[in-house]
This record gives sequence, structure tokens and C-alpha cells, in this order.
Amino acid sequence: MKLLHVLVGPSASPEKLQLLEKDVFNVNLQRCKLFAKIVILFEAIMICINLTTSFANYQRLIFSNTYLILYLLLLIMSVIMLGYMHWFERIKDYTERQYKWFRLGLLCFVCFFGVWGSVITLLDQKGYGHVMAFSVNIVCVSILFLASNCTIIKLYIPPIAVLFIGLPFFQSSMDTLIGHYINLSVFLFFCWLGSRMLYNSYAANFFNEMLLKESNHHLALKIEENMAINEELKKVNEKLQYLSFIDELTKIPNRRGFQHFIQEQLDNNQGKRNVSLMMLDIDAFKQFNDHYGHLEGDKVIQSAASTIQQLIAPRDGFLSRFGGEEFVMIVFDWNEDQVYHLADEIRKAVYSMGIVHEYSPVTNRVTVSIGIETGDVEHPLDIERLLKNADFALYQAKNNGRNRVEVFGTAERLLGR
Repeated sequence: MKLLHVLVGPSASPEKLQLLEKDVFNVNLQRCKLFAKIVILFEAIMICINLTTSFANYQRLIFSNTYLILYLLLLIMSVIMLGYMHWFERIKDYTERQYKWFRLGLLCFVCFFGVWGSVITLLDQKGYGHVMAFSVNIVCVSILFLASNCTIIKLYIPPIAVLFIGLPFFQSSMDTLIGHYINLSVFLFFCWLGSRMLYNSYAANFFNEMLLKESNHHLALKIEENMAINEELKKVNEKLQYLSFIDELTKIPNRRGFQHFIQEQLDNNQGKRNVSLMMLDIDAFKQFNDHYGHLEGDKVIQSAASTIQQLIAPRDGFLSRFGGEEFVMIVFDWNEDQVYHLADEIRKAVYSMGIVHEYSPVTNRVTVSIGIETGDVEHPLDIERLLKNADFALYQAKNNGRNRVEVFGTAERLLGR
């Protein structure tokens, strides 16, 4: 199946294939620029070597000049093509016709490079008998130049035709000739196979990236939609404020807001709903007020509410001030361990606020105790039962040393400070 995929190539809509072609063109343009610079440098070195050899060996002057002409020809073509590519890049808004002509010119340069390797290989048959020049050029074309199956075959045909037709005229040994044909046929197959794998891999990555961009676009639209919903929710919350559902000090729902929220949840859900209630109380709050004043106490309540809200809001939870220094938190469809870890995270966050409380029997900072109860809720009486049990768990947390989390009906669980 993988070989069949290599033979068939990537499948996509005509629009996406056109985008892939443009992207491959830009990649090939940059690769050809770098390749042309390398060829210019390499051919300049070969010309210097050839001239040195020609002056040192007058008897092989004509033979060396043949190579020299080919080196100069490739050097000139590379310089022209490099300038051509730089000129094209300076065109900001090229037309479709200009694009097609330039793409054709790029393919012609690559094809010329392959044919040039075939001619050098034919000349090498008289002196060396190897096919290195042709092999190197075909490998460069196969690996460096991304092309569809049809295009790569068109690029292969001219150099292969020149070499295969010309070999009998330049190679006199029949055994060597047959060996060249066999070896080159196998070599060309694997070059083609490697070219297909590279191109299909690039195409697959291109389409995956395009799919990711489309997904991000849909996600952005979804975010905009959610923002619109949030605006509507904001308006609803403003109405709730007018109905006295918001605590004036902490700007979070008060007990009335809590009751309204619970009633809405019960009305909007058919059947039972798993609910976890967390009752939170600021430890030794009376002592704090007595020694630091009620204004500082209000600041503690505000800071605690803000810290808890930042932790519970992303979890789709609900926070309300239940009265005085006591808060109630609600989350839905969480297991006991998840709720416990969230409560402990809230406890640690309040402790990390670092509000000094030198008169606390627990530590020198403001701390909280939390009681938890989880159960299925279907009627308002179920909520009352959960509240009662959570309040009892909070009472246990207070009796067991404060600054801790207790779950109703479980064994004592010690927390790290």
C-alpha cells in the first residue's frame, strides 16, 4: 500500500493542489538559488584545474578544452539563472503568465543541468569509463528539486535519452556498456522512488498544515461566538446585580445568588446531577477582626474571594459568599479525588497570599478550612442535605487543627503545610 501511495501521489481538491504547486515553486526557487551559487563556485574551481592541466599537458589540450567549454557553459547558465531568479523575486505582483514562464525557465535550468551531466558522462567514457557525473546530477535533481511525478519524469527523460542513446558511440566495451545500462536502470529507479517519497512527504505536511490552519480558523470563529455568548452572560449578570444576587463586598454571588443558581440548575436538568459542595471558612477570623480591625478583615474576605474565583471559574464552578467569612463552592460531575485536590489547591492558594495573622492559633498567616460533600442532586432537599454534610465536614476540619480539607464521611486526611 505504501508503494501504491508513492505511485499515486497526494490526492486533494484542485484548489489545494494549486496552492501546493505554488508553495513547491517557492521552495524550489530558494533551493535553486543556493544550488546555482554552489555550481558557480564548483565550476570556477574546475575551470581553474582544467586550465592548469591544459598548460601542463599540451598533448591533451583539445581534450581538456572540451571539458573547459562544458564547464564554462554550465557556469554561464548558472550565473544567468541566478540573476533571473533574483529579478523574479523583485517582482511583487507577478501575473499568472509571468509565473508560468518563470516556472518553465526553472525547469529548463534543471533539465539542462541533467543533460550537462549526461554529456560529461559520455566524454568520461573515453578516459575514465564511469558514470559519476550523470549519477551525481540525477541525485541532485531528485533530492533538491521537489516535483510531481509527471514533472520529475519529464526532467528525467532528456538526460536519460542523451546518455542511453549516446553510450554505444562512446563506450566500445560491450560488457561495460551492458553493465552501465543495468546499473543505471536500477539507480534511476531508486532515484525516482526517493524523489516520490520526498515530494509526497512534503505534500502531506503541507496539507496537514493547511488543515491545521483551517481548524484554527474555525476555532477563532468559535472563540468569537463564545465571546458573544459571554457578552450575553455579562448582561445577565448585570441584571442579577440589580436583583441583589451579587455580594457588595466581594462582587461574587451572595446566598440569594447561590439559591437562584441552584434553582436554575435543577430546572434546566432532567434527572439527577452529580454535585460537589465545598464549604470554606477563614480560620480565626474573629481574632483577625479584633486585632486588625474590620476594614482589614473586609480586605481579607475580598482577597480570599478573588483568589478562589480565579481557581474555580476555569473549572466551570460556582462561588458564592454564604455569610461573614464563609464561602460555598460548587462543581458538577467531578469525582471525589478531583474535588479534594481542587479544595486543597484553594487552601494552599489562600495560604500563599501571605496575609499576616499573628493571632491565629494555626500559623502566622491567614488560612482556611474546607469541608466537602459530594452526591446526586435532583430536588432542593438534596442540596440542603449536601450543605449540611459539607458544613459538618468543615466543623471536623476546624476541630482537627484548621488549615485543612475534610471530606464528609471519610477518615482523617492530613495535609502538608
